[in-house]
Amino acid sequence: MKKICMVLVLVLTAMLVMEQAEAVKPPPGPHFSFNCVTEFGPFTDTFDGDLSQWINISGNGAIEDDAGNNVYERTGGSYVGAVVAVAGSTSWDNYVFEFDVKKVSGNYFNVVFRYVDQNNHYLLEPSADEVHIALFKKVGGGGYIELTPIRPLQDTTPGTWYHYVIAVEGVSIKVWVDGLLKFDIIDTSLSAGKIGVGAWSGSVAYFDEILVVGPNIKIPKPNEILIPLYGTGWLGATEGPTFQILDNDMTDGQAWVQIPAGWYDTFDQARGKPGGYLDYGDQHIRSTGKPIWVQHADDLNWYPGRSGNWIFINNGVTCYSYRFYPLW
Repeated sequence: MKKICMVLVLVLTAMLVMEQAEAVKPPPGPHFSFNCVTEFGPFTDTFDGDLSQWINISGNGAIEDDAGNNVYERTGGSYVGAVVAVAGSTSWDNYVFEFDVKKVSGNYFNVVFRYVDQNNHYLLEPSADEVHIALFKKVGGGGYIELTPIRPLQDTTPGTWYHYVIAVEGVSIKVWVDGLLKFDIIDTSLSAGKIGVGAWSGSVAYFDEILVVGPNIKIPKPNEILIPLYGTGWLGATEGPTFQILDNDMTDGQAWVQIPAGWYDTFDQARGKPGGYLDYGDQHIRSTGKPIWVQHADDLNWYPGRSGNWIFINNGVTCYSYRFYPLW
């Protein structure tokens, strides 16, 4: 059974509870949302915008121009397995992960999939001799274990673009390079996780045309922050120069968002079975079958240096949405 996506919000305890606020329609105009995203679709990045979909783990990344085409440049930091930026959710289980990659310098580029954290993920990388490719797993914080002793030949000449396809379904892992099947194995260690790209220390690699397609790959609408919650979890917030997501996965303990200092007009709604509720701080929000936007009576003042942690307890709310409208 698919888990219900529950997405949360940050609200100050000074706000009035939902039942005491006025029910209105939010105004048009620029806004930011914490929101439950219900539509399904592919995760894509052609790097023609910014890097807001990615969380850097180690190493460095930047959008660079490559012969008139924007690409994601990754450079090394520490050991190869740590030198990645990740995207997506730890709830992603069965998916196809495609990307173009070009090694610019050094020995290694690497990608991870079903990435839970630095101690639990699959790792694919070409070897230093430039004619082999290897597939590893890391589980429970141990060392990397090669999944198969067979290292199929694969030219990874610097300056040449290659197209990779990684398909994970249940316990099946398949890897194609330029249309040629290189790995077709069974492994039961990791069932779900994010995707990631990187390059080893001293190496530089370009990535482009990243696509992830699967039955549970959710995509956020513009200016929306997706934070899944199943039952109970923590949301942390910190003040910063831009409004953005820092970690959108609450299932691994805590999610984090960044909010610019300023005043905001705020609206929220809870959807789900009648009688369902969401508790956060001293707030108790009831859900209704028909979503109704509610405007809070007091403006939100998010001042410089502010930060905090909120625990959310969900019982029967299928989607909670909260909007920030900047007051200039």
